[in-house]
Amino acid sequence: MSIRSCEEFLRAAYDSEDVTRQLKVVTEPQELVRLGQRHGYAFNTEELIEASSCFQPAPRDAHAASPVQAPTSTAFYHREYDMADLPGFEAVLEELPRLKARPSTLDLGEFNRSFREDDMETTSMSPAAPEFQVWHNRMMEAHWHDPKHGLKQARRDFHLVNVDHHTSQTKYDEYFDAKVRTLCALERLFGQEVQFSASLWYPPNSYRLWHTNETQPGWRMYVVDFEDEAADPERTSFFRYMNPDTGDIVTLNERTRVVRFFKVEQDPRKLFWHCIVNPTRRHRWSFGFVVPENWLDAISGAPVALTN
Repeated sequence: MSIRSCEEFLRAAYDSEDVTRQLKVVTEPQELVRLGQRHGYAFNTEELIEASSCFQPAPRDAHAASPVQAPTSTAFYHREYDMADLPGFEAVLEELPRLKARPSTLDLGEFNRSFREDDMETTSMSPAAPEFQVWHNRMMEAHWHDPKHGLKQARRDFHLVNVDHHTSQTKYDEYFDAKVRTLCALERLFGQEVQFSASLWYPPNSYRLWHTNETQPGWRMYVVDFEDEAADPERTSFFRYMNPDTGDIVTLNERTRVVRFFKVEQDPRKLFWHCIVNPTRRHRWSFGFVVPENWLDAISGAPVALTN
């Protein structure tokens, strides 16, 4: 392994349209190391950090920058669609079985032992409540770790599985290739660059506590699916957010094969506080993407499942 090998990979990746496309589905350093291995380059995460910090690719006149789109006005805070109703999503539906990975490298017993009922209960509070802000600020100061256990304990703000952390899982390459094909299908649909932002598996009794994603503003699209249909539609996972204008809490019960859009803002007056809870025995997956500002143009005419 070497820094030079990593630099050679970054240079080759920058010059290759195919590898550049693959890079758009990478969300974690471990995936970039694994991608380098697939192309014959050996380096580790430490060498990646050092090499990327000083890597300066030469200008490419042949590749024109994508046109800047005028921001669209946000007259709603979220939109949801049934995936089967969205034109152009046929390829995404086809890839879903390969995307819904359960990493074989996960210790599910240890995962279950890290569950905290008291943390999950904070999703019933309002982010605007003074008592929530006190708790939230205290947890941020502790970097979301229990002071009694320090950094040895899993972060308390998300009790879920980031699939992209598990690059040594069985059939990882099949999963990664499915991500690339999904990205290509979405870029054909939207006509602009799309970026993978997350591949998350929510086993039974999992959650992502209240957060805003304010450091990464822009439109988000999440594809949500489950292992099976809910026996009781009222007893399912939910996506919850606080309306930035009114402070009202909106809770969306989830179903299979939903596509959800919402916008992440940095303006303190428009922060999009949201959380996700799966209190059931079902397995939930969500795949996140950064999509262009004019995403609505590509799916105009599709029936909206729910709007607030």
